[in-house]
Amino acid sequence: MKVRPKLIGWLLVTLLCFINGFELTASDKPNVVFILSDNQSYYEMSCHGHADIKTPHIDKLADQSVEFTNFHAPPFCSPSRAVILTGRYAIRSGVFTTIAGRSILHKDEKTLPKFLKPHGYHSAIFGKWHLGFSYPYRPQDRGFDEVFVHGGGGVGQMEDYYGNSLFDTTFIHNGKVSPSKGYCTDVLFDRAMDYVEAKQKEKQPFFCFVSTPVTHSPHHGPKELVAQLKAEGIQGNVQLYAQVQNLDANIGRMMKKINELGLSDDTILIYASDQGMNDRGAPHGDNRKGLGYDPAHHVPFMIRLPGAKPKVVERIAGMIDFFPTILDLCGIKKPDNIDGISLKPLLVEKKGYPKDRTLIIQCPRSRQATKWRNSAVKTDRWRLVNGDKLYDVTVDPRQNTDLAGKNPEVVDELRQAYENYWADLPDQTTTLSRHILGHPDCLDEIALNGMDWYRGASPWNNGAYKRPSSGAWAVTLSEKGGYQFECRFFPRAADKPIGASGAEIKIGDHTAETDLAEGAKKATFELTLEAGDYDLEASFAKGKKRLGALWVYVKKL
Repeated sequence: MKVRPKLIGWLLVTLLCFINGFELTASDKPNVVFILSDNQSYYEMSCHGHADIKTPHIDKLADQSVEFTNFHAPPFCSPSRAVILTGRYAIRSGVFTTIAGRSILHKDEKTLPKFLKPHGYHSAIFGKWHLGFSYPYRPQDRGFDEVFVHGGGGVGQMEDYYGNSLFDTTFIHNGKVSPSKGYCTDVLFDRAMDYVEAKQKEKQPFFCFVSTPVTHSPHHGPKELVAQLKAEGIQGNVQLYAQVQNLDANIGRMMKKINELGLSDDTILIYASDQGMNDRGAPHGDNRKGLGYDPAHHVPFMIRLPGAKPKVVERIAGMIDFFPTILDLCGIKKPDNIDGISLKPLLVEKKGYPKDRTLIIQCPRSRQATKWRNSAVKTDRWRLVNGDKLYDVTVDPRQNTDLAGKNPEVVDELRQAYENYWADLPDQTTTLSRHILGHPDCLDEIALNGMDWYRGASPWNNGAYKRPSSGAWAVTLSEKGGYQFECRFFPRAADKPIGASGAEIKIGDHTAETDLAEGAKKATFELTLEAGDYDLEASFAKGKKRLGALWVYVKKL
């Protein structure tokens, strides 16, 4: 595998590290700033060879960092974030895909911020969450003390604030609607840098998670930057290129802020992408997002660690290792039930990293995980895709030539590793994350939306308002009592009429109906129900058709 050349600055830092004996200089409670882009290919930066995208600040960070060139993440937004926060295979936590109730991190999973908190850490997230937006799945329920996020898996999706865009984005700040001015990425970094400065003044160690919605679609870059690239004669997806270059500028701003605050010797700075697949050079016709080939999994990963020697690491590693690595670097004992391993030995040139590492990535993109579906078993050299295709990436990095027939012993070995992984996964029925209603610890109104229908045709974005479908939510009523269900086709923020003559709600064996007046925007039902697990469905009658209620607002009376 080709090693990217380092610059003169790298040599100078290396010399200093040699003089210091390669020892870490950070405090015993280092701050952590983690910048995660979305759906950004490994190759979409100038230091990795892109001819039209200029990323001077990312390039500089790479020269200051331990950079992993063989680093892999689950190829979907929610599963990737699940492994980041738990260090466990996403299927264990019920996160198979990005909709249909399978993007919600199981309530029993303990996240990184909850491990950090007893050790004095304060945690914040800015940007994309996508692991559940109702109790007890919200970021504030999972250990984050400061929350500034948009809804859903991308700005403008159904779960997001209605009519949202990357410009003048409306966020949710600690549970409250918070409009902003400016380009989305700029706003997120402004907030994150204010947070870093506040924690520096308070002298409290922190975990700052900047989870940008770029470069996920929609590809809309800052208008001035887009115009500039077009004026330069740049061809290709200039909107995407502008998104990356704007992200690069913001990474530069964060690096400058950390330095100005005197935090460089006490702060671990990490930049990565949650998945690949903006890379258009993939050779396989079926190599779409989510499948088993490297372009979907291969992501950048750079970690600037105070006192660590900048270098390039070619050993295989993955996003599942982020969780144990951070705990290790912060001096916190990792739990026994995780699947990732600490990368600290690779960071500080000490023994302890497995000589032969096998990494498994699987995102079935379905309501149930199917054996071998969209799977990859990876080693430094080999890739076994879907259990039957084998590639030697040391000589065939683009995975053009299937070598399974010539290497049956390798196939058998990797298949056995997968079999061991599969046998250790839990019963999938136990990992279905139900929306919990009426819990004494959260009497807030709960907003359910169609993206989380675990049964039926789960919609992905606002196109569902033009192509109606129907489905059911999996819910748990915590206590016996009265519940109010406000059913809408459009969310409250849209303030639009349903255009229907009647409404119906079904929860378990209970059914209720009501007529609707012309121009009605909602249908409200009050039901007395027993505690327990239910399927919840709501719909509207429009002529001979029925429209699923895409939004239901629930509160305990």
